[in-house]
Amino acid sequence: MGLYVSHMGTVKIQEERSLYIYLLDFGWPNGEWEGLFKRHFMHMADKATETGAVVIGSGNGIHFGNEVLSWHKVGDLDAEKVLPGLLITKTHPGYFGEHFYGEGPTQPELHDLLVVPLKPFCQDESDFLAAIEGIFSDLKNDVSLKNFRVAKHDIRKPKVPELGRRLAHAIEVKPGAFGLSLDVKALLFPGLTP
Repeated sequence: MGLYVSHMGTVKIQEERSLYIYLLDFGWPNGEWEGLFKRHFMHMADKATETGAVVIGSGNGIHFGNEVLSWHKVGDLDAEKVLPGLLITKTHPGYFGEHFYGEGPTQPELHDLLVVPLKPFCQDESDFLAAIEGIFSDLKNDVSLKNFRVAKHDIRKPKVPELGRRLAHAIEVKPGAFGLSLDVKALLFPGLTP
C-alpha cells in the first residue's frame, strides 16, 4: 500500500499494518535525486502491499521530513544529517498523532523505530534499490526491526567509537577478576556517573 500525502494530518490508516515506511526525500546533493522516490514509489507500494506494509511519501520536501521527525518525537535530529532518509516503524501513525501535542514521553518507547539517512551508504540509484529490497526482504522473513540490514545505519544508534569510549571509562584497575573490574553503571548509563 502506498500513500502520497500533503502532511501527516492527512494520513488515515484504519487497520494495523506490518510496517510503516516514511520517505523523507529532501536533501540529495545538487538536487539531482529529488525524483528518485517518485520514480520508484509504485514499486515500493507494490512491495508494501505484498508484505502488509505501507509506504508514505509527500512532495512537500523538507517540510514533510521535519514534520515526520517531529510527529514521531525524534525532531531533535539535525535534518541536514538525516535527509534524505527513511523513517521505519512498526507503530501505527495514529498512535503518534494522538500523542503529538501531549506532554511527557510517548509509549511505546521509540525502540520500534529506525531513522536511516541515505547519503552515507546510497551512492547511486542501485544502492537505494538494494536498501529498499533489503527492507522488504527482512520484513517478509520476519526479522525484528532492530535487526533489519538498514538498522546499522540508524542515526540514533550509538556508533562504535561512542561504545568504545564508554567501555574504556567503565573498566577500572582495582581488585577484581584478572585485576580488572567493570563498572556496569558507567557502561550502561554514562550520564549518571561522575
